[in-house]
Amino acid sequence: MDLDVKPLEDVVLPGMVAGMLSTLALGACARLAGKRSTAPVSAVSHWVWPQEVNQTARPRARHLVTGLAIHHLMSIGWAAVNAFTLAAIQESVEPCLDSRAEHRQRIALASGLTLFAAFSDYVIVPKRFTPGFEFHLRVPHIAAVYVAFGAGLVAPFVVKDLCRQRLCVEQAPRKASAIAARHAGC
Repeated sequence: MDLDVKPLEDVVLPGMVAGMLSTLALGACARLAGKRSTAPVSAVSHWVWPQEVNQTARPRARHLVTGLAIHHLMSIGWAAVNAFTLAAIQESVEPCLDSRAEHRQRIALASGLTLFAAFSDYVIVPKRFTPGFEFHLRVPHIAAVYVAFGAGLVAPFVVKDLCRQRLCVEQAPRKASAIAARHAGC
């Protein structure tokens, strides 16, 4: 089975957008909780330096850079799972000709994958490999971060489709006037 997945367009871009949106959500939620905006993403560095997990409230540059790198690499990894799952679904069922139906598929899959990511991050994996957000944020804030992540998985495709629709709308009057001009000379 040869799945139609474009590495940059279907994996890296959505992964980076999901990583960026969830990083922004981490910072905003940390500020709402009265913490430094860099604390939750720096906490991810506990994968590398588990003995320094309590130092991420006032993170050093190495905690922040390591946390960002791990967070974004994992976001790209989840985006890859999302892209290959979507490609397998689209290959096994009738293809969506309607962009709204495709959006619904993408949103449903991204929502399910985000729920699974949260479940695996906090239930399946050992505590040593949790994201570490829980060291600085409460559950409602963590949920908001995962919502931002899920939105990031879908956002590039929605923006691309909106741009495509806008381009079609802008080109339609030009095409109509060109056709009318050709027929006027008949």
